[in-house]
Amino acid sequence: MKSNHPILVLLAGMGGLLLTGCGTPGTPAKKPAAVQPAPEFVQPLVGLDDGLLSEDLADSSVSGAAQVNPEALAHYAAGVSCEWNDEDAKAVQQFYQAALDDPDNERLAIKLARRFLKNKQADKALAVLSNSARRPQASALLLSWFARSELAAGRTNQALATSRAAIRKAPNALDGYECQLEVFFHNNQPFEALRTLNQAAKSVRPDPPSLVALGSLYCLYLKALPDNAAARAGGIAVLDRAAKMNISSSHTRQALADAYQQLGGNKKAVDIYLKLLSDAPEPSPLRESLHEKLAGIYFQTEDRTNAMKQLEAIVRDSPTRYPRAWFLLGELAFADDKLAEAGDDYENALHWDPDIEEAYYKLALVHIALHREDEAFRTVDAARTRFPKTFLGESYTGVVYLQVKNYATAIRHFNTAEVIALATEPDSLDYRFYFQLGEAYERNRQFNQADASLQKCIKLSPDFGEALNYLGYMLADQGEQLPRARTLIAKAIHLEPTNGAYLDSMAWVLFKQHNPRQALPWLLKAVAASPEPDATILDHLGEVYMALHQPAKAVEAWKKSLSIESNPDVKKKLDAVAGGT
Repeated sequence: MKSNHPILVLLAGMGGLLLTGCGTPGTPAKKPAAVQPAPEFVQPLVGLDDGLLSEDLADSSVSGAAQVNPEALAHYAAGVSCEWNDEDAKAVQQFYQAALDDPDNERLAIKLARRFLKNKQADKALAVLSNSARRPQASALLLSWFARSELAAGRTNQALATSRAAIRKAPNALDGYECQLEVFFHNNQPFEALRTLNQAAKSVRPDPPSLVALGSLYCLYLKALPDNAAARAGGIAVLDRAAKMNISSSHTRQALADAYQQLGGNKKAVDIYLKLLSDAPEPSPLRESLHEKLAGIYFQTEDRTNAMKQLEAIVRDSPTRYPRAWFLLGELAFADDKLAEAGDDYENALHWDPDIEEAYYKLALVHIALHREDEAFRTVDAARTRFPKTFLGESYTGVVYLQVKNYATAIRHFNTAEVIALATEPDSLDYRFYFQLGEAYERNRQFNQADASLQKCIKLSPDFGEALNYLGYMLADQGEQLPRARTLIAKAIHLEPTNGAYLDSMAWVLFKQHNPRQALPWLLKAVAASPEPDATILDHLGEVYMALHQPAKAVEAWKKSLSIESNPDVKKKLDAVAGGT
């Protein structure tokens, strides 16, 4: 039989949800065909803060007038003046000239180079750093930025050589290793990149900030190569070293927890977040951030109870600032079949942020479950009026029509969603989407199309028992491709041996193969495995008993079926047998 799945198979796998909507940390992604440069390296972890060029730039070479090139000092002063007058372009030009005139002012040169690289002006970055880099006393930090500029200018070999020079200059600092990592990613050399990380793990200063920063570099590596177990283990080991130290800075402790979470060390991350939470002032933005991070981990690990506690703390302390917390509370309530609570939570989410598109469709599904179809369609119409046509909107609209048994309209919306996704976001076409589409086709008696959609679903998720059973039962019920149907159902039962719906499907395919005697034990197992009496299973039991020439037992089974659910076909069979006995 087709199992009575929840209203929304699309709600399965809620663990991936985050308040910020930025993904599922620690969840392995598909391995890319080739390693791509990690985009996060555009803003390296080690470096100077952004801000006004004149802020904190006046090192001894500028402030010590007796040692400063007078022309550099004049240009620097002119730059400060231009900056105060909001003449940014002129200020940059003056600081640029000051840096060229005074190569000892590394801080100014690096600050300018960062700005030039951000604006994709690699030639200017090279020019402002080259004189400073040629000095024997050039720092590892300056050399690392010079290497980045060379890499941005396409001088890959020179960039690698300069990064190695930075490492030789300061083997206990992270600057050179980080830059060398960028070069290897650019060159599609993941093995060399990991070797650089491991070399850094042996050499960098064994203090918490350096070790946590190195752990974050392992995180970046794993974003490009998520299946590399060695890199994950190496990153965890580095973080464990930091965790054993006395870390007084709450910022460093939070960065440690963030890195643990990204590397899959959720328990260690949770322990640190909870300690930070206990120390954080109440109320404060830090507490809200920690609640959010904890909620994300609890969602990922499907710990609904603790996820709800964190979300409730967020909306209690700041009900207006995090509307998505209301939305996720609605998700939890919906999953627990607390429909009234879910509806209230979705409405709160939309009250504080009417641009959470998904909340409209989830609210509509709640209305349908509560038999408020008019409200459901008003909610859907509000969303479709507010937002452009998207995959999300079309797919959820299809689900809404599927629930009200308007299968043709549901199919039309699902097909539109598929066209949009193929053109804009093909990864959205996951196994859940094709399961819903297959169900709509089957309900609309378009069996060939249902078969094709369910096959796509199974291809995307070979261990999705619901789809295996659904397709197998559909074929069995039509009396077609019975060996194939039996194979599909057997796979589903292998995945869930005590699922009553799957056991019933196996009995039904055996019955269709004219083996009622073999079907009976499966049906009796299905009856025993079902948490509540099921009308379809009892109907099938009646059919099998009749085939085995046991009409009294058939009548008993059909009467029980009708006591659960009215069905004219079952009533007709019962009347025919009862009238002849």
